Amino acid sequence: MRQCRKEEFAAFLPQARAAAGDCVYPCAIAEGIQSGDIYTDGHAVLFHHYCGFAYLSGEPDAAFLSEIAERFFGDQPQPRRFVLITDRADVIDYYANLPQIIAEQRLYFQAASAPDIALPEGFSCQPVTPALLPRIQGRIVPAFSWESDAQFLRSGFGCCILHGDAVAACAFSAAVTADAVDIGLETQTAFRRRGLAVCAAAAVMRTVVRQGKTPVWACHAANTGSAKTALRLGFRQTHTCTVLHRCD
Repeated sequence: MRQCRKEEFAAFLPQARAAAGDCVYPCAIAEGIQSGDIYTDGHAVLFHHYCGFAYLSGEPDAAFLSEIAERFFGDQPQPRRFVLITDRADVIDYYANLPQIIAEQRLYFQAASAPDIALPEGFSCQPVTPALLPRIQGRIVPAFSWESDAQFLRSGFGCCILHGDAVAACAFSAAVTADAVDIGLETQTAFRRRGLAVCAAAAVMRTVVRQGKTPVWACHAANTGSAKTALRLGFRQTHTCTVLHRCD
């Protein structure tokens, strides 16, 4: 396989839209909205998003899958993580035979509308601004999927739930395409179980719907809290994918 140049990325938009399991992150790369890499052998295409999520499109043969295993699932240290997400049985079966690979499940949801949920007393909701962005703490924050603050502020958006000056929760666009937005969410430990995650996510969903796009949600199958939050927000589960990664 060869690594494609950024000026070629737009030509791979049809393959991104047809990516197995999830097309939002591949389209974010092909549309030039977020950072990532694209590899191809002329028959199959591999999309590797900045956050580490990877997706396949086309018809990957054994040689293509073997090169992925050697390059990304091998012992050689990588500059960023590699998590292959797919719903293709042949790809899952191929990597299931490798002892260093763990296979897990990821749930996917979509919503057709956005709820209007009132904030608890003492809290306020504000859009993510350059001043607020450095104060957002946690694992699933804009820096998870956006290469720089400037990139996020240019093409992404989000909402913070504030308690005084403290950022209690934040929902944001983890992946953005011309027609869909995947929503990321983080609530600080001291402010959990107060409904703030739902309030933050609902605010972002309303922005997505106003833009004429589809709100998308995904979570690990074991993350029952996230799945319940999605259902409370009016999302419906659409499908399940397999997540393949090294057992480091």
